Amino acid sequence: MYAYKLASTRRALEKTFFNSQQGKRVLLRADLNVPTDSTTKVVTDKNRITAVLPTIQALQRADAKVIVASHFGRPDPKKQCWDEMVKAYSLAPVAEVCLLENTRFHVGDSKNDPAFAAAFGKLAHVFVCDAFGVVHRDQGSITGVTQHVEACYPGPLIRHELTYLSQYLEKPKRPLGVVMGGSKVADKIGVLWALIKKADVLLIGGRMAFTFLAAKGVCVGATQVEEAWLQPALDMLAAAEARGVKLLLPCDVLVSNSLEAPQKEHIVELGVNCCVPEAPCVPAGQFGVDIGPGSNALFTKALAQCGTIFWNGPMGKFEVPAFALGTQAVARAVADATKSGAVTVVGGGDSMAAISQMGLARHVSHISTGGGASLEFIEGKGMPGLRALATVKPLDEPQC
Repeated sequence: MYAYKLASTRRALEKTFFNSQQGKRVLLRADLNVPTDSTTKVVTDKNRITAVLPTIQALQRADAKVIVASHFGRPDPKKQCWDEMVKAYSLAPVAEVCLLENTRFHVGDSKNDPAFAAAFGKLAHVFVCDAFGVVHRDQGSITGVTQHVEACYPGPLIRHELTYLSQYLEKPKRPLGVVMGGSKVADKIGVLWALIKKADVLLIGGRMAFTFLAAKGVCVGATQVEEAWLQPALDMLAAAEARGVKLLLPCDVLVSNSLEAPQKEHIVELGVNCCVPEAPCVPAGQFGVDIGPGSNALFTKALAQCGTIFWNGPMGKFEVPAFALGTQAVARAVADATKSGAVTVVGGGDSMAAISQMGLARHVSHISTGGGASLEFIEGKGMPGLRALATVKPLDEPQC
């Protein structure tokens, strides 16, 4: 309920809020966790930066003193010294206005340490959270800080995200098609179960698809499989069939002797009957690195029939250009579906990057700034960052 409350009841306050911040220090929690080139540190996808700019600019126009805070990557302050973290995870490449250094350099952030939250709150009079990508986290710079400022508010970006996701994923135009990719079934097991109850078409790619394939008896070579999730994968396949959900797995894959670069790569067709010890589908020592052309065609055809599409996660090892063709095929299919009248939502860093790099962002209904947050919203899990903001009182009662 707090999601709907934030999305629907804050509209009237937004104009008043921005106009009331003159001269105040406003701590804006943003999500500037954008991909950068590993060598040059140049930002390669600016979507999350451009998405929060209107909030920053509105506060500046209202003469607020804006302090921006964000995390970036996954530094480990328990194991890394400050210099190591700054070298690898500094926010310097995305610095704008007054930008604090990476919140995750402080162990108190992820632990939601009261002392950290209190010190964080002393930086400003007002706290604005416009970082939808982290509202599923219970952390000092997201939830803890709300107890140590005069007032706190959800930003326009969060309200827009919640409005869009509520409107189009809770009551979708059917058929609802979902494309799930990425590395781990464990990370998405909850949302997969939720989607089996909601979706009409569910397409699974990326490394996580190989756990489902292995569960069905397909030999997947050296491709990493989550042994603990083999039986749950079978259970999900059975549940999807019982409900009439069209759950599609890759029918062919690109394999390579290396995960880092093309090496003796070739396409292999997948099937239980082809897998015998003498001739496994994916030979020992080789890795599945992308879905193949047959899978591209299969997935594209399925998506073309959908009225609403949600896509999260790449179809292969997307950061290697030669292994990105499946992800690019899905990006084109999503864009084409939009042109044909479907409502399309894309979330997750690699999916966003693929859409942007191919110049297709304008052909997507909504690019969500939240990866895990979008998934947990669909799953229906409690989101601590939203719950903390949902307790906002009217402006004449500036308490959280």
